Amino acid sequence: MMLTISDRKARAGDASPGFLRYLALGLVLAQFVVCNAPAEDKRVLRSISFVGNRAFSDGDIKAWMESREGGRFLTSDLERIVARYVDEGYPFARIDSLSTVLAGDSDTIDLSIWLQEGKPAVVSSVRLIGVKSIDEHELRASLETTADKPFIPRALERDILSMLQLYERNGYPLTKIEFQDISFLEEPERVRVTVVLNVIEGNLAKLATLRVEGNTSTKADVILREARVAEGELFRGNQAEKIKRRLERLQLFSSVSLPELFVNADGSTGLLLRVAEGNPNRLDGIVGYVPSSAAGGSGYFTGMLNVDFLNILGTARSLSARWYRENQSTQEVELRYREPWVATYPVNAEVGFYQRKQDSTYVHRQYTLGADVMVADDWSVGLSFSQSNVFPGEGYGSRVISESHATSFGVSASFDSRDDPTTPTEGFRYRTEYHTGVKAITKPVPPAVETRNATQRLTLDLDYFASLFNRQVLALTVSARDFRTAAIELSDLFRLGGANTLRGYREAQFLGSRVAWSNVEYRFLVGLRSYVFGFVDAGYVFTPEQREVGLQENEQTKLGYGVGVRLGSPLGLLGVSLAFGQGDTFSTAKLHIRLINEF
Repeated sequence: MMLTISDRKARAGDASPGFLRYLALGLVLAQFVVCNAPAEDKRVLRSISFVGNRAFSDGDIKAWMESREGGRFLTSDLERIVARYVDEGYPFARIDSLSTVLAGDSDTIDLSIWLQEGKPAVVSSVRLIGVKSIDEHELRASLETTADKPFIPRALERDILSMLQLYERNGYPLTKIEFQDISFLEEPERVRVTVVLNVIEGNLAKLATLRVEGNTSTKADVILREARVAEGELFRGNQAEKIKRRLERLQLFSSVSLPELFVNADGSTGLLLRVAEGNPNRLDGIVGYVPSSAAGGSGYFTGMLNVDFLNILGTARSLSARWYRENQSTQEVELRYREPWVATYPVNAEVGFYQRKQDSTYVHRQYTLGADVMVADDWSVGLSFSQSNVFPGEGYGSRVISESHATSFGVSASFDSRDDPTTPTEGFRYRTEYHTGVKAITKPVPPAVETRNATQRLTLDLDYFASLFNRQVLALTVSARDFRTAAIELSDLFRLGGANTLRGYREAQFLGSRVAWSNVEYRFLVGLRSYVFGFVDAGYVFTPEQREVGLQENEQTKLGYGVGVRLGSPLGLLGVSLAFGQGDTFSTAKLHIRLINEF
């Protein structure tokens, strides 16, 4: 027997009270035919009145309708009125008839709706049969449908779903709840309702069998490991939704089905995980064109290429390579390798190499080693160690920067609740890092003197996504960087500007020991992963004094804005944006083209 965990309404069996909610709707159509009203009256309503209503005023009932005075009458309002009465505790309400009177001409009518509200229904008792594994007082603790309260079918439906969820949290996801009896006792002023529910608890869902289907390259034990489920484990609550989300976040599969419970021939319980392999490798490239700032000059191209191998040999190990060209003479290279679940623990280890060649000024190399622990589905904390060296370039570069050697230790915390890493529509991502260490600087002028200074570096990144209206998403990003030491050099400064930070400006146009930027995008979704957007970027830079390279202490803010589009294509996700900085015209705007390809 196969069961999808999320289908709680199906497991409510005959307990669904929908038939009560529309108990009188059959009478609506019958009475509507008797009064010979058309399916939809084309004449304009001058007034709407009600006859027979005592519990609710004319204004209350009009608020339930879509028909308005001055407009046309909608027959669907008859169902809305009766359904609302049922939801307010009047399950026997009905509409007896309609009457229309011409209001002076043939195009305007006065409408009267004749109601029979019936007696209000009050709960006499709710009996539960078959409850064995859970304390009945706990089961009833949060119920809305209790003795002497109005009998509201929607509330009873919520109560049934609430009880099913409680059973799931206690390891009984196969529980069913059915109506055994519902009776009505009429009294002079009200109707007493007695409800009897039969609870079929099923077996305790201790997983004896785990099956994986659909994987062709990813190993089954890797999928089970990432799902964090094991044989002998008790299956509880919303674990199925959690497993699905964990596997989707790996970005290895084109689709992940909700896990399904099944019952073996011997009565034991198993769990089926079904996936469809996707393209786990990714190529992400950006090409930017920067016009010349001088009249008659020629512009130049910038670019970034990022290649990720996310599922090496089907083990979820990953290797990333990044190349970045800032201008004609400056570029960066970065390599990272990630080893998941070290020694079967939820610990991910990472090693990295980074090099920046700053024209002929210097070469900066850095080696990193880190590990993070997954403390929860959305949270992780980490530790890291890094060692970096700066080597002065030849000629002019040797006079403006010193050779240095630095080591640092860092801690980090991250949180990610986005619904889709590639095209999120809601959720939040946060990451912060703090590093402290020592930097040794050797001055180039003889005699060589080494000075040692403490360093501190703080980074912060916040991403927020909200679906405001249908197919419209607000994307907000806030980032900050801060580096502090007694003697700041050119290689210590952060760079701001370009496609990934402050759009509308040249790549790394601004240098600062403290920088911050925010990106606000309003996206109109035109497909599953396609959208058009407008954006506004803001940036802050504090530049310390660096006389050797002509930098003076300065604090400034900048604003950028523009429009763009991202579309799915046979080559992958293709994005194009046009960005303007302060004072830009179309001739000086920055054009960025980005391609994300999965293979």
